[in-house]
Amino acid sequence: MKKSFLGIAPVFLAAATPAIATDSQMEDDNAAVIAAFEAINAKQFELAISKANMVIKNFEDGKRSDSIYRCASGLSDNLNTLLGAALRLDQSDLDEGKSVTAAVSDDICSAYFAKGFALIDIGNRDEALPNLQMAVEMDPDNQHYMNELAEWHKVGRDWQTSLDIFTKASETNDLSIALMEDEKQSTEITNSMRCRSYRGIAFNHVEMGNWTDARSAIDECLKLIPDDPGSLQELKYIDAQSVEK
Repeated sequence: MKKSFLGIAPVFLAAATPAIATDSQMEDDNAAVIAAFEAINAKQFELAISKANMVIKNFEDGKRSDSIYRCASGLSDNLNTLLGAALRLDQSDLDEGKSVTAAVSDDICSAYFAKGFALIDIGNRDEALPNLQMAVEMDPDNQHYMNELAEWHKVGRDWQTSLDIFTKASETNDLSIALMEDEKQSTEITNSMRCRSYRGIAFNHVEMGNWTDARSAIDECLKLIPDDPGSLQELKYIDAQSVEK
């Protein structure tokens, strides 16, 4: 383990580019993101989009064409993000023309996500999609973002794409949650997000008539949260429908 880590260390340092935002800008971005989610909670969706756009514009104005950007929260998540990028670079797994991976504030991803969420609520699904996709692309271990992207495809009745994304989400560990100091809260949040993924998997299997796979997905959730209401209700429906079949 020590030998392999030392072997990628030079690549890791090359990938660790300075942040593109000043401390003042990061504070402004954080305030705008908080305001965006407050606006969503108040059903002021246009205001939420406006606040999110402020953060997105600042980020996109400072982007470099040779860089891949990944969102990270805190030092540990930052280091893990860059270490993963270093491994991909060492394996020549970066996108063509991209030579640097930069960790940026998770407020950037939150802004894309908030904008996408608000756009859905005002009925602009087509414009929402690239924002949800960007949030997932820049924070690829965020189960919540993946679940919402899968939900977008589920609502659009694209069962297979939704199933694929929900399945990937169910197999993903969110480092920002895993690294929380409160282990009990970390486990509760992880189980809740994973159950959301399993319910989505089950729903898509139901729509495709895969009753056994649907039941298996619900069982996975109930192993984590035995009294999960949504899963118990879905299981009741699956049992009733599969008996009729």
